[in-house]
Amino acid sequence: MERSQRGALPVRLLVLLTLLAAGCAPASKPEATTPAVQTAGTPPLYRRSGPQGAGSTGPIARIGAALSLSGSARLTGMAQRSGIKLAQDEINASRMLGNVRLEVIVDDDGSDRDQAAAVFQRFIENSHVVAIIGPTLSDSALSVDPIAQQAAVPLLAVSNSANGITQIGNFIFRDCLSESQLTPQVIDAIRSKTRLHSAALLYSDTDPNRSGSHGYKQALQNAGIRITSEQTFTATQTDFSAELDEIAASHPQALFVTAPASAAAAILVQARQSALGNIPIVGSNAFNSDTVLRSAGDAAEGLIVGSAWSVNKSTPRNQQFVAAYRTRYGVDPDQVAAQAYTGVYILAAALQQAHTASDSRAVRAALEQTHDLDTPLGAFSFTDAHDPAYAATVEIAHLGHFQPL
Repeated sequence: MERSQRGALPVRLLVLLTLLAAGCAPASKPEATTPAVQTAGTPPLYRRSGPQGAGSTGPIARIGAALSLSGSARLTGMAQRSGIKLAQDEINASRMLGNVRLEVIVDDDGSDRDQAAAVFQRFIENSHVVAIIGPTLSDSALSVDPIAQQAAVPLLAVSNSANGITQIGNFIFRDCLSESQLTPQVIDAIRSKTRLHSAALLYSDTDPNRSGSHGYKQALQNAGIRITSEQTFTATQTDFSAELDEIAASHPQALFVTAPASAAAAILVQARQSALGNIPIVGSNAFNSDTVLRSAGDAAEGLIVGSAWSVNKSTPRNQQFVAAYRTRYGVDPDQVAAQAYTGVYILAAALQQAHTASDSRAVRAALEQTHDLDTPLGAFSFTDAHDPAYAATVEIAHLGHFQPL
């Protein structure tokens, strides 16, 4: 996500923001090969650990990572895998955990709830992991996170922004901002630059997209912004022209869209082909992807997203991560890679504080004490509800890249 092109905004983008100001209506490249992490069914807790010294023996702290390496979210899952692998290797090389070696067991959840459930069972029953990262999709998480809760294994969601995730139980945490955390900050940022008085909603009528759109609706209403139209589409739908025509007829000043990643680019393209060509489009978390920008092309120009992370964040810890990722993979990281990388460090810090390689309850207690941990996302803490506490950024697509709004 190289973002060096910061010249004047193109005419169409200036028109979008000018119209609003006047009150008028108008993914990173995946890792090429599977990382050298353990697969399901690894040996017992103690074994020889090569990189910490040939022939040495020490404890192994195992974390399971259920990632979508196939299916609809495979590009997201592969970026997550790259971030996780980088963090794991850095932690072991630095001996952050002393003589404990960290192993992340990556397994493919297939972008599917049933497959994710099977992966969770293998992690818990066969691999005896001390914690779990994932799954990639919020829809899968809402279905399978109760498995980790019932087994008393702490789970860290690194890409599940849907509402209700951490309400599943006291072993469930996340490092990605929820839609309810992002949405008000996005609306405040837009209103700080424009006079936004009306907006329309378009969303997939399935959870978690339904709940995400309801979050948009509530935040817009709380801000005194009138909803001109509310349209839904099915999970398998590919033609959105009827819904977009209904929205255009209501003359909104902006369109807020909550959709799965598989539909994001098509919605942008079709919206720009309709009578909505000159209004800002605000996308949910699935739109915050270089893959979406590439797929949508010019139609993505002016797309606004709330972001939990930016490659441009100037903190030393973030720039250290970005440089290490570039060196290893030859591309910039994206948000999901940053969140996955950060997730491994959060769990490693909890292992360090708990002085354990295997006590899941001690790790859960240590996670609750996480406060101002220096991460690429910022100074990281958990709220009492196990959601992350750090400031969001709001970005706009310009010339195929995101930059601060």
